[in-house]
Amino acid sequence: MVVMSFVSFAVAFLAYAMVVRFMGKEGTFARIGQIILVPACVVIYDFICIAAPSGYRYILGGLPLLGVAALALYYRFVKGEDFANSEKTPTELAQADNEPKKFSKKSARIHAARKKRGRE
Repeated sequence: MVVMSFVSFAVAFLAYAMVVRFMGKEGTFARIGQIILVPACVVIYDFICIAAPSGYRYILGGLPLLGVAALALYYRFVKGEDFANSEKTPTELAQADNEPKKFSKKSARIHAARKKRGRE
């Protein structure tokens, strides 16, 4: 039963990847594909795995897992994607940049005048 959870996740991942590849991420057809096709693929593939003769169940269950592994290897070695050293997010970049803000001359004058008056 635990193995079928991994198989179902792999089928959902592959089905979602195909929907995004062929229908895009936005639009009516993409949303319909994400809402209807992905769960339908999971349910149908699970039914096929359960209804298959007992000798073929592990082979059928292993195919989506091999597909996900092949996809990860393709992106790692062919596309050059480095999963360990991902780029920093804009928030991380903003937090890393701790330089003091540079003010215009007018802002510096106003700030100095306020400091002189004791407001800051």
